[in-house]
Amino acid sequence: MLPRSTVLMGALLLPVAFSLAQNGLPDQCDGSPLPFDAIKAAHPIDSSCGLKGKTTSPAASQLQNSVKNNFCVTASNPETFTPQMLIDLQTNNHISSGHGQEPQDRKHLQDLGEGKLIRMKAFLIEAHHADLGSGESVNCNGPTEEDNDIHIAFGEAADSQECASVTAEISPHYRPSSWNEIGHFETFNRSTKKYIVNPGLASRLQAQAYRITGQLFFDASHTACPCGINCVPVRSSLWEIHPVYNIEVCKAGTPCKENADGDWMPFDTWWKSLPPLKPPKAPHTHALHEPKKK
Repeated sequence: MLPRSTVLMGALLLPVAFSLAQNGLPDQCDGSPLPFDAIKAAHPIDSSCGLKGKTTSPAASQLQNSVKNNFCVTASNPETFTPQMLIDLQTNNHISSGHGQEPQDRKHLQDLGEGKLIRMKAFLIEAHHADLGSGESVNCNGPTEEDNDIHIAFGEAADSQECASVTAEISPHYRPSSWNEIGHFETFNRSTKKYIVNPGLASRLQAQAYRITGQLFFDASHTACPCGINCVPVRSSLWEIHPVYNIEVCKAGTPCKENADGDWMPFDTWWKSLPPLKPPKAPHTHALHEPKKK
């Protein structure tokens, strides 16, 4: 489903690929369809929030937003990555990062690989719709599930710790309905401001390996938070797949080889083949087994 041509270096060619008008984000890349065009779904944010996100954000933040919103990287074959390779990128470079420290020029990041189309086999550790209530600049600070990215923590193995994970982000723009269900791994309780895991869905989503394709991106708005350090959000690398272009699950009975296309099926196809999940049981009480003595 991914277009096949030479790689477009995202931040350098974005003015060509996407119109810079801020009244919305086009559903095409200079005339070519989105990578997931066949299953895309329209959302209000598509017409209300453009390439640079919130237009009153600092210039460096708007530049980073334009990279986050880059759906136009193409390649004849995505470069194969592993979670450890993303961690090694983090370990082997010393780029200043944190809120308000986004670079004014991303050329150095491009030299390190930002803007490449990559593909990674990994296991889902955790997922949720991020920034509910407050939103973030790239999505014009929309507060709802439909306005925000789905953050997914992936690990080398099914039992990887979240603090050893790397990240993939599914943008809200044109997000397919089936992909949106991944974010319901946890639900957000607005009164407590905490996320609650849905056990049935978590078990379903963690039952197989994934192959994730998308843009290699450095999230300069955060700091790395690996195991052994008391910080949030926990992750071992700021190098991530963002935005996600394609999601596949391993077919049962195959060895799940990264570059064996026959071992994988589209997430959308897999999801639609599954029976509906029963909703979690609500809290309840029982009557006394024995009547109270008078």
